[in-house]
Amino acid sequence: MMRWIVLAALLLFLFGFVACVVPSSLIRPVLSESPINRIERGLMDATDLPFGWSRRSTGVPQDPMGSVARYRDYQGPSRYAIPFVRAGQTIYLYPSETESRTAYKNLVADNIPAAAIDKWPQPPELDLPLHADESTIGCMAWIINNIPNQTCSLIARYGNLVTVVDGQVFEDRWLTMAQFRHLLERVDMRMESIR
Repeated sequence: MMRWIVLAALLLFLFGFVACVVPSSLIRPVLSESPINRIERGLMDATDLPFGWSRRSTGVPQDPMGSVARYRDYQGPSRYAIPFVRAGQTIYLYPSETESRTAYKNLVADNIPAAAIDKWPQPPELDLPLHADESTIGCMAWIINNIPNQTCSLIARYGNLVTVVDGQVFEDRWLTMAQFRHLLERVDMRMESIR
């Protein structure tokens, strides 16, 4: 009888030990994540931008047929009160990679038109290794209120996800090329994590 009590106590101890050591995700069923939550985990946030940037809008663009899309838009520090100082990201989730490849090509054509490709060079500072299956980066020079800047865009495909990141990039204020590169690196990590 004593042997059974010792054996039962030992089994209870082992069960308790395993319950503490084995990750809970292996014990209980894993709940699947909704497509919208998945996309929102991939969207940029204020920590990806210089100090003082704030969210301007979040929303649902017109979802292409059979896909889900979300966007997030940020405005530069309010003390400058210049609405064009902005950066944003849209993520599209497609049912298949075939559809995302087609969408990627269309988004590149919409954001960096072939007829103006020579006006959208990729700056050497944005030559970075991405986890994307396909990507296009370009910047077009502008002058707004006598302040030279560049509108820069990244269009990238990660499996059946496609993202577009764009922003106004300045030489020495608000959002510099180095800071935009940092934003693209952070977005790339987020997109890879939700792939």
